[in-house]
Amino acid sequence: MNGSQWPQAVQLTDSHTVDNEVERTQLLLDHPDDPLTIVAGKVKGKLKVTRAFGVSYLKKKTMNDALMGILRVNNLTSPPYVSLEPSLHVHEVSSSDHFVVLGSDGLFDFFCNNEVVKLVHFYILSNPSGDPAKFLVEQLVVRAADCAGFSMEELMGIPAGRRWKYHDDVTVIVIILGLNKSTSKASTCL
Repeated sequence: MNGSQWPQAVQLTDSHTVDNEVERTQLLLDHPDDPLTIVAGKVKGKLKVTRAFGVSYLKKKTMNDALMGILRVNNLTSPPYVSLEPSLHVHEVSSSDHFVVLGSDGLFDFFCNNEVVKLVHFYILSNPSGDPAKFLVEQLVVRAADCAGFSMEELMGIPAGRRWKYHDDVTVIVIILGLNKSTSKASTCL
């Protein structure tokens, strides 16, 4: 692919968040007697994702009960509220497919699918042996800083436990397909 060709994003999974109408509707159908299933745009007021590894406190009442005061979810009436089951779409890889980007929801809080594809595409063209996952995380931090009115250095200078106000934890994996097969991964945490 040369620099003038624009790759198109193909989303291989649904957005597993309460922002996705299908996910939100299913969550509400699964918990018809719980008016507090979604609070302030989050599952039980805690997180936006509806499917995840971990978060056992939203899956089992005993795990929630083991938490201390402010961490505990009140009115956990009909767990599980978060599923481990993914929803996937089958996509047969072809020669026109150049890479796969796996990103946590924090990545897509700042970039749409096509922006991610363009960033990775141009990065790979200019840095064939570089680390596109790390580049995406760096671009996310730049955008998060800009949205918050900070420089990247100012944002990164905020202690890890306080940066959650500006960006979510992010994990990115980029798998390069074709002749130059490779994988890169990067993450940032609060």
